[in-house]
Amino acid sequence: MDADTSSDAVAEPPKPIEEAAARTSQVQRDLAVAEAELSLTNTVLGQSWQQQDAREGREDVRKAVQQNAAIEEKVGDAAEELQEVTELLQEEISERERLEQELERRAGH
Repeated sequence: MDADTSSDAVAEPPKPIEEAAARTSQVQRDLAVAEAELSLTNTVLGQSWQQQDAREGREDVRKAVQQNAAIEEKVGDAAEELQEVTELLQEEISERERLEQELERRAGH
């Protein structure tokens, strides 16, 4: 059994592509939650407009606006996370290209 398959081997840090995959999955879950929250908020806003003369409707609109602001922040955070994931993927692509060039160079000898 070599060191790579030994249970005593020290775990290597995740490769950029592995980290990108894990983070992408989390971002997708975060965006799904944000989408559901926006849908709920939009439903409340729609119902509140129908009750615009009632005080309860105005309070619902105020709460919906606050919730939309919080959701907007979550979506912005998710977009930043996706940018970081994109950078990780680019790192992996660059490394792969470098390794492929090195293999081609060695094969030419």
